Amino acid sequence: MGGAGGKLLGLLLCLQCLTELHGVFIRFTNVTCESKDLSMSIVEYCAVTTLSKNKNSISLRYALLKPVFRNIEIYFQLMTRGRESMHAVSNWQPFLYTMKLDLCRFWKNHHNYLARMVFEFIDGHTNMNHTCPYTKEKYISIDGVTNTEVSAKIRGVPMPKGFYALFTKWSTDNITRVLTHFYFEVISP
Repeated sequence: MGGAGGKLLGLLLCLQCLTELHGVFIRFTNVTCESKDLSMSIVEYCAVTTLSKNKNSISLRYALLKPVFRNIEIYFQLMTRGRESMHAVSNWQPFLYTMKLDLCRFWKNHHNYLARMVFEFIDGHTNMNHTCPYTKEKYISIDGVTNTEVSAKIRGVPMPKGFYALFTKWSTDNITRVLTHFYFEVISP
């Protein structure tokens, strides 16, 4: 098919892609929080809350038992659930590469685009919003981030329907302190 027919087909395919992109909607399915160093922090709460039929939110809070002065690193890994086979249950596989973020440096200049995008999801919902050190904080929290807010921010991100997880590992002084995993499903409204 060439000429006008090919251009029309291309236009229709692009319109369908745009419709699907703008129709992306996520639903939180779970959040898990684990303190790997109980002398540094403990989990106070960690939950997905249903607000209505199509709206839910994530809230979590770690009590800080010691001040954090420097060297805060966060590792992000976006995962997707693999297909089930006859011989194995579904497992999580990397969807994007692992990203390592020096949080103290990030708060100074915000030059990391992917980190900025992730932190836009929690903007206004967290007390993690200033440069190091974290010496006066008694806790680190993320409260009331809704699936509708996140969906609005990722409308232009091409993510196929399916199940995803954002695995995070928080370290200070090269020691893993906290693991937090956010699970969600990409669906159509």
